Amino acid sequence: MYPVLFHIADMPVHSYYLLWTAALMVAVTTTRSRMTRIYGIEDETARVLIIWCFFGMLLGARAGSVYDSWHLYGADPVRILRFWEGGLSSVPAFLAAGGVAFLNSFFRKIPFWKIVDAAAVPAALTVAIGRWGCFLNGCCTGIRTTVPWAVHFPGDPAGVFRHPTQLYYAFGALLITAVLQWTEATKLGHGEDRRIEGAVLCPIFTFSYSLLRIFADPYRVEFTRIGLQTNRNILFFVAAASLLWLVHSLLRRKRCIRNL
Repeated sequence: MYPVLFHIADMPVHSYYLLWTAALMVAVTTTRSRMTRIYGIEDETARVLIIWCFFGMLLGARAGSVYDSWHLYGADPVRILRFWEGGLSSVPAFLAAGGVAFLNSFFRKIPFWKIVDAAAVPAALTVAIGRWGCFLNGCCTGIRTTVPWAVHFPGDPAGVFRHPTQLYYAFGALLITAVLQWTEATKLGHGEDRRIEGAVLCPIFTFSYSLLRIFADPYRVEFTRIGLQTNRNILFFVAAASLLWLVHSLLRRKRCIRNL
């Protein structure tokens, strides 16, 4: 693939670093806009929330990768700081960001559902963009296959083709993004016209993304590693919890209608 897109003087610009940075920038700006414009959170509060969640997400993403590949990082701990070489795990990233958001919502007296629903669409879009960085970097590769859409990676011998698992994640996340936007536009409404006073987009995102990972992860070369196996157990729990969360929000809507 293209792990280095171009050089600025003697400094290489890595595709992984560039695309994930772009994805995170899109997430930050879009989340801030959605918090203030759609969910009525004050701009200053939104900025503080995003900063805290952003750092929580980065720490979670790196911690998950270090746990998954400790045989590499344990031998060279300085490598933990080399973000441009890859090594960000999305499942721990989202969990850590959600935990930080919950704590902030508690201490700042902001409804938790507003924070996470505002961030759900940008979170899906982040994966859709960032996974192209994985593809160009040649990491998170798939197992060998003969399917028509198989891809040959430069590090493999001639004639070896693999599942483009990075693109499974990217296109799956793009589909989730579209579903979330359609749901918000046609089923929920904005501001005072919001039909459900509770989280809807976030549980749909966490459920859908969990399913995407559950079905796509087995096609990865690293599927048997302890980190992905741990993620898999977490994903089944998150999927079940997300369904319960969504049902709870929908039941709240029914109760509101009856009260009217």
